[in-house]
Amino acid sequence: MKTNRESLSKRIGYMVLMYFLGALPLFFLMVIPYQKNSVIVFLLVLAYFLASALIIYIAYRFVHKYSHNNVLETIELSDLFYVVGGYVFILISNGVLAALNHTIYHQSETSNNLVLEKSLLQSNILIITLFIIQLVVIAPIIEELIYRGMLFNLFFSSNKTLIKICLSSILFASSHGGNTIFGFLIYVFMGFSFAIVYAKTGKLQNSIAVHIITNAVATVSIFILN
Repeated sequence: MKTNRESLSKRIGYMVLMYFLGALPLFFLMVIPYQKNSVIVFLLVLAYFLASALIIYIAYRFVHKYSHNNVLETIELSDLFYVVGGYVFILISNGVLAALNHTIYHQSETSNNLVLEKSLLQSNILIITLFIIQLVVIAPIIEELIYRGMLFNLFFSSNKTLIKICLSSILFASSHGGNTIFGFLIYVFMGFSFAIVYAKTGKLQNSIAVHIITNAVATVSIFILN
């Protein structure tokens, strides 16, 4: 890791930049439903895909530069164990925290999930399709590249794994909101699971896989339960 090659302030600047850039594709998606002009809609859709591709490329270059590892590596049996285990941990933690959130704050969904449900259930087929692509493909790749790939390799030495896991989990949760403590903790524990999988396997593809499974199941559940 090239922590001694560049100043801490520069690396923090990289992280802050990608933290905000990571939200750009979703911003385009949130604007599209309010547009009536088909040309503007087309340009926004184009901007969405271009922004997504650019952010993925930039984040990948950062990860490759500081870790010297490829995102895609050989799949081993132990990888499947961590992917399944990571998802089971998310299921259990989400269930417990969601129950506490409902009991204490009388909220059945986090504020982030409510926005997503509205976007998926009250939009036309174009918006629904784009949101599914965002939730199941684009967001997991971008967020894992930034919150696990970049953060783990830009900061702290290799023996500071716990600090990396905790910091990446909190930053991940901060980007998803949550207007109650339990709503926020749902995303903290989710990020914790992704971080553990990456830390234990050293393969970003595994945390991406857990993230994709989590979002895919959540997306399907929205349609089934509503």
